Amino acid sequence: MGSPVDELCLVCHERDDGKVKWLKCLKCKLGGHSTCMRMTGLKSNASEVNWVCDPCALVIKSEVHLREEINVMTDGVTLAVEEAVSAQSGQVEKDGMNWAEVVSRSRKRKRTQKNKNLLIIKAKGSKKAVDMKKEVEELLSDVQIMDSKFTNKGNIVINLESEEKRNAAQNKLHEVGNLIVSNGKRWDPKIMVCNVARNEDKESLIEEIIVRNNLELIDGVINKIKIVSERPAAGGTVHYVLKCDPEVRARIHGMNDKLKLKWGVHQVYDRYLPLLCYHCLKFDHKSDSCQCKVKGHAPHCYKCAGQHEGRSCQSDVRKCFNCAASKRQSEHSVSSLSCPIFTSEVNRIRLNTNHGF
Repeated sequence: MGSPVDELCLVCHERDDGKVKWLKCLKCKLGGHSTCMRMTGLKSNASEVNWVCDPCALVIKSEVHLREEINVMTDGVTLAVEEAVSAQSGQVEKDGMNWAEVVSRSRKRKRTQKNKNLLIIKAKGSKKAVDMKKEVEELLSDVQIMDSKFTNKGNIVINLESEEKRNAAQNKLHEVGNLIVSNGKRWDPKIMVCNVARNEDKESLIEEIIVRNNLELIDGVINKIKIVSERPAAGGTVHYVLKCDPEVRARIHGMNDKLKLKWGVHQVYDRYLPLLCYHCLKFDHKSDSCQCKVKGHAPHCYKCAGQHEGRSCQSDVRKCFNCAASKRQSEHSVSSLSCPIFTSEVNRIRLNTNHGF
């Protein structure tokens, strides 16, 4: 019996002449003469012999071993899944959730709900935070304080059990003259109305904003908007900075951040400018209330970081005092948008502002 043209003996490279038995591997389909392979004891035909060559036998052995390992692994996973399903099946039936929701909820960490009835307390003078804490605890001895901590600015934050107790504690602390007390609420937003004509009447500007933009639907809106500052702009116009209620800000945001006035439509931007002391170059207070100024410390220049007032600086060098103190790159002014410390303050104000939307 002749063999196909592409079938040659692996040993002698001759075709099957039909005189001796022919062996063919079941896996790779290659083979040869039984005499060449020294397998002359075979009594059956080649097609009936379940023979596998040595290279394929190694491959099959490795495949079998790998399959056994996979079966062990999958059996373990299947067992774990079955146990989880049996443990959660009652929960699924109880809450009417699907499996994905059960798994998602089981993976979430149990977190206790944080109490947000906070009071932030700071001293008007140079009182130490430890002494201030003792005074506060004595004043609030009849009010349960959940916990308290010091801030990096020397203030104290206390957490009370309920909103009613927070209000009672705030009223009691307000009676003390040397303490400044505020709750932990987020700040009202500030917006800048750009390029308002100078012939707009500043006194009636708030009323005009309310009437022309249908803001009178908000209860007490006349008391929810006020002018904070103004500064000259290009073309003889003025930028007005307004402080408003979150509800008002949300309504303006719904009008694509635009306000109608007598002379046209004006763009509105959020204002996050930090309060910067131009004496010590620290944030959150003005130079009028700067303790460094009271103690007679020399001022620092906000332009070149020298020990002189910034408004009298004649230097062309730009150096940030805050960045230089923290060993950062400081080739910019203190209030530059390239200053990482200044931009972090801007982001802090932005994150703590209640925009209403």
